[in-house]
Amino acid sequence: MLASTLGVVVSSVIAVGLLLLAPGPKGFDKDSCKRLEESLGREVFGQTFANSQFVSAVCDHLWEEKPLKPLVMSIHGPPGVGKSFSHFVAARALYNVTTSRASDCPGHDCGGYRVVYGLDYTLADREEQSEHLVRNIMDHLRTHADSVVVIEEYDKLDCKSRGVLKQIFDKGFALNVTMQRSIFLLESNTGYGKIAEALGGVGGRQEDVDAEKLQYTLKNMMFNLWQRDACEERVDTVKALSLIDMFVPYFPLNKEAITRVIDKSIQKRVEWVNRERQSGTKAAKAVSVRVSADVLDFLCGKIEWDGVYAVEGAKEVQTVIRRHVFGLLYGLSDPGTGAGGDDDEDLDFRLVMDEDDKRLALGADKERGTV
Repeated sequence: MLASTLGVVVSSVIAVGLLLLAPGPKGFDKDSCKRLEESLGREVFGQTFANSQFVSAVCDHLWEEKPLKPLVMSIHGPPGVGKSFSHFVAARALYNVTTSRASDCPGHDCGGYRVVYGLDYTLADREEQSEHLVRNIMDHLRTHADSVVVIEEYDKLDCKSRGVLKQIFDKGFALNVTMQRSIFLLESNTGYGKIAEALGGVGGRQEDVDAEKLQYTLKNMMFNLWQRDACEERVDTVKALSLIDMFVPYFPLNKEAITRVIDKSIQKRVEWVNRERQSGTKAAKAVSVRVSADVLDFLCGKIEWDGVYAVEGAKEVQTVIRRHVFGLLYGLSDPGTGAGGDDDEDLDFRLVMDEDDKRLALGADKERGTV
């Protein structure tokens, strides 16, 4: 009997010890801010204004030892300009998730990162969906004190969901949830016409945009939108919007930004090619692909433009690459391509226009060496 009791006690002590040793949910650390600035600058093109505003708000929030409320930012802009990609990049940086294939983000490696979709539901489903939304957010915040919560199309929130979010943003302590260090990103397409207008008014120079004036414009648009729903008194709508710390505009993308997106997207596929080449029983030599300027001009020409800005932002880039580039890169995935050379020598290729300047071709990059 005594032995049995001791066994239970020992097992319990071991279990508690293992629980205490087990890593908890990953949160922000002292280098999160620096990684965020570097990652946004390196990964998100054509959004110098938004990147700067994003970093300033997040870093100021994280530097505060005991913030009274979570940081709330309202992200506005047309589709395809980097709004969603920015919070993906930000989450990986804030939680220090590497870019290796083994990393899992969204997922285990950045469990505090949560994106809420599907707010555009029918009236019949609204009550059920609202309760589901609130329950999921609260459960997430209880588990992850350092959360990055993204609510897409937040301008379509129903009255009940908005009311609960207002309590979270304003009275986190009263809800018995420790989440004052968390970051909420409220994403919306509302106001993209005004954003484009503001950029055009300063000749396309993002650094000259009046941040305060544009913030007031976006806030007033949200105020008018929410007042039409008649969820609450005017003063309560004012209070709800006052809980949003910053309105961050994302601008339409010009040719320079689209060119950088295209080039990076091609290089990402070259990484896939090399992964395939090295997945066999005998790893093949790595390939490199340099893209000529006339190829980038050609691919930009396949994008739909409205003046100097891409109509759909970077959304068309993937289709253009699949149509004009991927077939050439796919041929390089064969480990036999370029076989027979020096084992220590990489294979350098150059993506160029063909002789008739009608389609793309792949040849040896003589400036870097021969194949």
